[in-house]
Amino acid sequence: MSNPPNLITLYDIPTTKAETWSPNVWKVRMALNYKRIPYQTEWVELSDISEVAKEIGAKPTTPLPDGTMLWTCPMLMDPNHLDSEGKPTVLSDSNIIVAYLDEMYPERKVIPEGTAALHGAWTRFIGQNVAMHLFPIVAPFYSPLLSERSNEYYIRAREKRFGPLNQICPDVEKGWAQVRAGLDKVAAVLDANGNGEGGDLRVIPGRDSYADFALVGFFLWASVVLGKEDMDRLKSWNGGRWGKLLESVDASLLRID
Repeated sequence: MSNPPNLITLYDIPTTKAETWSPNVWKVRMALNYKRIPYQTEWVELSDISEVAKEIGAKPTTPLPDGTMLWTCPMLMDPNHLDSEGKPTVLSDSNIIVAYLDEMYPERKVIPEGTAALHGAWTRFIGQNVAMHLFPIVAPFYSPLLSERSNEYYIRAREKRFGPLNQICPDVEKGWAQVRAGLDKVAAVLDANGNGEGGDLRVIPGRDSYADFALVGFFLWASVVLGKEDMDRLKSWNGGRWGKLLESVDASLLRID
């Protein structure tokens, strides 16, 4: 693929461990890496996302119970394709961004032709069966990963939305049981591919796709937030499948530019 004349900018959230962590940003980052599209990362403190989003013209992504809207990462700016006002295209929401990348940079599609609906269903399935159960467990452990200013914002915003962080998951073992039950459902779906040549590790056997990035992103998120004991437990379930999944990810997909 011929290189675009200008670098795309991916907006991501930094951590004190110098690692990227957001599962939704990971989905876009892996897509960019897979498609071999040159890009650069702009690091935005969690507390500054809404301000930066408004500055660059990104749309909010999440409606809150009080009727207000929340801006989140990833956001993406593409100076190679201008909008109706002649400005670089700016997008938010990982699913929208990845669909755009496949449309505007069609080589090495991460959503193969004719599978958009299936990918949409799969990302919702992962959200309902993995993310929804994992978030209450990991939410109280974000603080050491954030700067002082972002941590203050995180606690204030999340407690307004969910209540005290130490009460989001009052029964941790029950929470882990729900995560495991959700992963059992994911494993059962992947089992339909058979296990030849790692078929039970990929949604589309024999190739990477956005569906895989959606699942892998949550394990990468957990690996940054959780301690080794909890992460080892997570990787060991379903016959060690999730540890094998992480090991099978090509290092080039995890590049941070």
